[in-house]
Amino acid sequence: MGGWDSYCAICGSTFKSHLSIDSDDETDLTYSGEVIGESDLQWLKTLRAIGLSAGNPKERKEQSLWLQETILIFLLMKEAKCPGYARMFQFLYPKVVLILFRYYDPTHEGNQIVFPFHEVCYKDILLRCFKYEKINTDVFHALCEDRREDFRDQLALDYGNPHPPCEQYWQCRKGEEVLVTHPVKIPQLIPYLGIIQELIVSEEKKHLASRAVQVSHDIFDKLPYELRQEVFNLLPIPSVLALKSASFSMHVCPDLSWKQKLETDIGWLWEVHDIDPFKSQALEARLSMIIAELEKKSRYTEGKVDYIPGLVNRRRIWAVCEKIRLLYHAKLAEAGGQQ
Repeated sequence: MGGWDSYCAICGSTFKSHLSIDSDDETDLTYSGEVIGESDLQWLKTLRAIGLSAGNPKERKEQSLWLQETILIFLLMKEAKCPGYARMFQFLYPKVVLILFRYYDPTHEGNQIVFPFHEVCYKDILLRCFKYEKINTDVFHALCEDRREDFRDQLALDYGNPHPPCEQYWQCRKGEEVLVTHPVKIPQLIPYLGIIQELIVSEEKKHLASRAVQVSHDIFDKLPYELRQEVFNLLPIPSVLALKSASFSMHVCPDLSWKQKLETDIGWLWEVHDIDPFKSQALEARLSMIIAELEKKSRYTEGKVDYIPGLVNRRRIWAVCEKIRLLYHAKLAEAGGQQ
């Protein structure tokens, strides 16, 4: 068989939503339905793409696409080398072909001018990582071109662990279910967020009574205000909360870099960015344990499933987006920041 499967340029995963799950494949080329759980796989076939217009190679376009899978399968087969198919589909689906069409340049075989990616990866993760700044699509496309590897849609980036298969056809493998689980709508995350909300509501009902705690002295009383801030800066988020819950003098000392720390250290866990954890030491202690547990469950462990697949996938994609952001801003600076 000819052709190649196409993959998301941002997360490196497949666009196929019909996957082998709990099959009888003796080679383990299948996914575990228990691990995938309630994750909605339809996100895999909702696309966006950036590429050159077939009508004007110098014009760069970026648009949203919602495609029927039957159309998508054909377009992702790289059939652009067949003029007959091209003319037929350009007549039937002019807007779609214009954007997802693999342009074939006889002087540069394999010249791919379109980079597809999941809408979720672009809209919900990449743009959030960019803090919703307006992206210069000309620079972004040039970055993708610079990082393109041969015929692949995946870019020359570290896509994290587990690394998406970089082969002619996508393979389902036990232990790599995180690559296809929804990175935004994560059912296993909901109970944790519910507990956090309950704790905050409980503190509000106490009318800040916990702030009337008897002041106790500890070793941190002797530290100047500036050094307390430095201590906060050196600690990971769960440790900051644990320290504040254990020391009243640190509890009453505001962490001036807290918001920035959340966005830098756990930018991928955006659901907790707007909470106020400093209402009481009891709340700080509980939140310290919850965030530490979520941080642990967001890390991939080969050979056993002691993580939340969707959260692992989100954190993996977030790390890729951070790399793209650094490369993009460097390239934007080279271009003089021109829009």
